[in-house]
Amino acid sequence: MRSVNLPKSPNKTLAIPLESLYALKPGALWKAFREQPLPFKLLCFYYFIEYVRAQTLYPVLDILPWAQITLLATLVTAILDPTVKWVSHPVNRLLVSFYLVMLISSLLAFMPSQAWEERNVVLGWLLVYFLTISLVDTEKKLILFVIAYFLFNLKMAQHGTITWASRGFSFAGWGLVGSPGWFRNSGEFAIQMLIYGSLSLSFVLALRAYWGRFKRWLLVLAALTGYMAVMGASSRGAQLGLAAIAIWALLKLKWGMRGIIVIGILVAVLFVILPDEQIARLREMGEDADSLQRLTYWKYALDEVIPKFPVLGLGYHNWLAYLSFMVPEGMVPHAINQEPHNIYIQAAAELGLAGLFIFLLLVAAAFIYNYKTRKMAAELENRLLFFLSYGLDAGLMGYLVAGSFVSVFYYPFFWVQLTMVVMVNHIARKLHAKRKEPDASP
Repeated sequence: MRSVNLPKSPNKTLAIPLESLYALKPGALWKAFREQPLPFKLLCFYYFIEYVRAQTLYPVLDILPWAQITLLATLVTAILDPTVKWVSHPVNRLLVSFYLVMLISSLLAFMPSQAWEERNVVLGWLLVYFLTISLVDTEKKLILFVIAYFLFNLKMAQHGTITWASRGFSFAGWGLVGSPGWFRNSGEFAIQMLIYGSLSLSFVLALRAYWGRFKRWLLVLAALTGYMAVMGASSRGAQLGLAAIAIWALLKLKWGMRGIIVIGILVAVLFVILPDEQIARLREMGEDADSLQRLTYWKYALDEVIPKFPVLGLGYHNWLAYLSFMVPEGMVPHAINQEPHNIYIQAAAELGLAGLFIFLLLVAAAFIYNYKTRKMAAELENRLLFFLSYGLDAGLMGYLVAGSFVSVFYYPFFWVQLTMVVMVNHIARKLHAKRKEPDASP
């Protein structure tokens, strides 16, 4: 990684309110949040609904479609707010192209009615993308939004870590679970913890100089609970994702022999902590029943489905409908038909090579714009934007590896991650452009 000149300590020239936010002073954070416009507050509330699912945890609250209502209210108030400027970004065209492919694929699907039933999922993420990049458009809003996002995930992370510790770090077949909805399954929960752990750790690295020793170690611990939950979730794919993040960090940060020693120590500690059952599961990858079942679905998709529907695929959310029609007795003996358990195969089978190609372009764009964000942040000497871009890279890397073993293509992982990449890049571009403006003062 090319060396950059970043401030080693808090920049005293920063405006006091922003510096107070860097220091995570509760009073300053609450006052700043209260000052934000209604659409921003509604957007944060929407993320709370999706990630915490209080309405599911407490059935007495489950009387309205809270997510849809809040998202619609956010859209309406944003349209009515003259201060909201809709963001133009190169990724927008790629994302819209992907959704056009998905729409055409749905219209020509094996069972169009099945695609129509699931329309709210993909349309929701598209709307969330445009609302988030438009409403979170300043560094102050970025800090508030990221902190809110961390709090919504911290609940799951600490619960998972405490659960794993309470059972003596022992193995459990069901692993760990997160909030109801997207993260109820152990594998999906572990992927979200990869994303949370990476982003929150980058946040700590960026702003640690503003905190006292107690707050610093407390927040480091809060960030590490994400990675601890990954280990306790018993998801081999997510654990491989965590290993990929560690290797990626070594290569990016160029820690040399010191980094190799640190990773070696961590691996040794994990082998001591991890129960024998978990280590056995890692050794059996590719040979146990779960692995053989996945390989069966992958082979069927590669040999039968993709060659038969190469351009636009079966249609959005049509894999199970098609499989149940073609193999009603089940692809695997004594088991009902399941999703393909691979985001790349899922994309190619349901949206064709056209959908897979644009998805891979979006992945490449995410890494490219994170790199561009770092270049601008280095010039601005902005540690927050600089390190957050690394955290987003790491979380995306973990998702791409873990996603090779689960069917989470339409889950929030990638789409929210891409949203944050564009959001951070847009803020960096605004600050960078402002810095380049000629001084109008006499």
